[in-house]
Amino acid sequence: MEVFENPAPGDGAEEKIKQLRGKALALGATDAAVVPGQSIVVDESLAEKCSNPKCINYGLSKSCPPNVGGPEEMRKMLEKFSRALFFKIEVPSEVLFSGQGREVFQLLHETAAGIEQAAVKMGFSGARAYAGNSCKKLFCRDYAECNVLAGDGKCRNPQRARPSMSGFGINVAGLCEAAGWNMKGTEYKNGSETIKMSSVCGLVLIC
Repeated sequence: MEVFENPAPGDGAEEKIKQLRGKALALGATDAAVVPGQSIVVDESLAEKCSNPKCINYGLSKSCPPNVGGPEEMRKMLEKFSRALFFKIEVPSEVLFSGQGREVFQLLHETAAGIEQAAVKMGFSGARAYAGNSCKKLFCRDYAECNVLAGDGKCRNPQRARPSMSGFGINVAGLCEAAGWNMKGTEYKNGSETIKMSSVCGLVLIC
């Protein structure tokens, strides 16, 4: 079993976690919350939605089913973690569901990866980040195939792309509730115009 050497409480772990939350906001997150590991619910039925009905991205990358360990792997991972950083990026709904949606999800992956990398540098050697949507669609859509699956085994975007939470059955709605966030989104007034907002979320297992 892999052993993670994370900072002990006396090593300033709490302050480092606060810094990671600040890092998330600096990278582009609208909000971030430290959540207990037990609030991360894994549900097989959520992972099954990737294959039934089959997602258009199914099998196209190393980060999506059936090329990930799924709920079983995630449950084993959670045995090693007591805390995680859950973050969201909130944007106008019309942006998310437009041609700009790809850029939003790219930012989601890059933010998750950035938090993970910062955590590792702080001493949380086992930090693991998860995002949403297919990395093939987001970063390698101009290539016929995922390089890991069909090429030389090396990811083209190891510093940017992260696995999708969906394939592991992570219950995002439950995490939003644990963080105290409204899953249904928010609305803002811009003069006489009402702007509906939607969120995309990421998760970084810390310690």
